[in-house]
Amino acid sequence: MRWGQTAGLVGRHLHGLCTQRGGVSTTRKARLSWTANLCSEEVSSALYVPGSKGTTVDGVVSPYLDFSKQFEDIGALERSISQRDMHVDITEIVKKWSEWRELEEHKTDLEERRATITKALNVLKSNPKNKDRINELKEHGKTVRNEVKALTHKLWDLQEVAVISALSLPNNLHDSTGSDDKVLFSLSRKPHFHFQPRSHVDLGVRSRELEFVDNSPTAYYLKNKLALLELVCNDHFLSPLRDQGFLMMSNSDFVKAAIVEGCGVHHGDRTQHNELSAGMGHETSSHLHLVGGGSLHAFAAYFTKQIIDKSDHLPVKVATVGRHYNPASKKHPGLLGCRQSSVVDGFVLYEDVGLQERKLLEEVMITMIQSYLSIGLHFQVVQYSAKKLQTHESAAIGFLMFSPHTEQYHEVGRISLCGDYISRRLWSLCKKDKAASFLSMLHVQACHTARVLALLVENMQEENGTYSVPGCLQSALDSY
Repeated sequence: MRWGQTAGLVGRHLHGLCTQRGGVSTTRKARLSWTANLCSEEVSSALYVPGSKGTTVDGVVSPYLDFSKQFEDIGALERSISQRDMHVDITEIVKKWSEWRELEEHKTDLEERRATITKALNVLKSNPKNKDRINELKEHGKTVRNEVKALTHKLWDLQEVAVISALSLPNNLHDSTGSDDKVLFSLSRKPHFHFQPRSHVDLGVRSRELEFVDNSPTAYYLKNKLALLELVCNDHFLSPLRDQGFLMMSNSDFVKAAIVEGCGVHHGDRTQHNELSAGMGHETSSHLHLVGGGSLHAFAAYFTKQIIDKSDHLPVKVATVGRHYNPASKKHPGLLGCRQSSVVDGFVLYEDVGLQERKLLEEVMITMIQSYLSIGLHFQVVQYSAKKLQTHESAAIGFLMFSPHTEQYHEVGRISLCGDYISRRLWSLCKKDKAASFLSMLHVQACHTARVLALLVENMQEENGTYSVPGCLQSALDSY
């Protein structure tokens, strides 16, 4: 298929994905599994610090708490949760949230009454004849103060479940996200061999280019040609992004727990995301997570509590080649389920404008397709169904390559539409006139290099146990 035909085909598929925005949406490979009794569980969130802990815990950032749009149509929210295959009692969450908001409003009224009484007392104190009235106002003020104190403690108890439960809700689904996967593009067909194909682990060990060690279940070394091929693959997928105006960026490998939750990970699941143990007396908000510089969390951390001065500076497009850490998968062998890999990662900040989002998505998607096309191996581009989305995603597109050994497709790249879900939680803003608005985000994992190497080796293997390298990568390999 010629490249011009490919671009047109992808554009037609993208039209359905980007014509409208569906709204606002775990940074895990596995979906959240929190249960219907969420409102009754013990809370230890690092993202939102309730008032009862306000004097003992330093909050890194406080999320913007406005769920009015999400709660406008409870039926739609329940359908969204159901499509994601999550088990959450939406009615209970909305009930607790409504109770908390009502108490907050009542507390505000009481505090306004206290302020009015204080102001009246200051006026009356100048005249000794008003002694009886002053005493009356003092007693009334004392009563109001006690009411505020009692209400505050009640609010703190309710915050523990109401606010944090609401923050645990996923992003709203994009209109184009359905209940089934949609294949948007496919190159050639699954490979067929006249011999029994070996796994990349077997091929790598035989060639002495891949070594697994016992100090960790997924610890490995890439050696000789495979080590160089990792560098070549990174360059291959990074160069087109740079040609599209992505600026290079270096991120931290570690982020605080609040950032991880801000990107959609439920606080109860944080321990599965490489949480580093803290010393005695350290609060949960100060815990660090090893995520790698090539991750959504690392990009989000950089832009947390940041304001873009002018909308003219948008979109902001940045990219990096870095490490990526995720929970190891025992389901897949070797590099396909490894805990650590180098990745080519991109991140885009833009205004919440449908046409701009569509244009950015088209550019990124076509760029990635071109990169995979030039390798020449069978792959598919799939728009994921709701149940395959992570919490922060309203829609997602996966790039999948086939393993002749496992006879399964494995994700090697992913484009995630996040809307303003993360920016509302972590305060990433843009100034516009005298106001400010939350930014929309697009996360691009252009290449999960370890998986690409594994599938390249398996798809290009020969009967004698060797493997060849696609021409575009071989020419770069020869230059090392």
